[in-house]
Amino acid sequence: MTLQELDEAARRRFVKRLYIPLPDEKDRACLLRVLLKTNAHTLTEDDVLKMAADTQGFSGADLKSLSADAAMGPIRQLGLKALETAADEVPPISFNHFRQSLRGMHPSVSPEDITQYLDFDNTFGSKRASEQNGEEQEGDK
Repeated sequence: MTLQELDEAARRRFVKRLYIPLPDEKDRACLLRVLLKTNAHTLTEDDVLKMAADTQGFSGADLKSLSADAAMGPIRQLGLKALETAADEVPPISFNHFRQSLRGMHPSVSPEDITQYLDFDNTFGSKRASEQNGEEQEGDK
């Protein structure tokens, strides 16, 4: 079922219909920093910025999955020794772990999906209060 297949009665049940775009590069870097905050890692700020650039089209959920997979990198690296290794002796997550995880991942939202979401938003989306009053948003100027 596509968004356009929702009948009018189903659409009315959605109180607010807001389109939230995918995070841009700056936001992806911020999300990656938050996801790394509680883990031991060796990524530099340049590494985080490189990952943010390389994850164009990734959603927040995609970045969380990527980070979770990269966090398993040190465990995979230990192999069978992981069973005998104390948690504080597990190597930190590295940029290479992220690179390896990224090789096996793709964005979950396709460009065609985004086009559909934008079309739905333009047709059925909720308007911001300022748009309803005919005012311009600061970013619209």
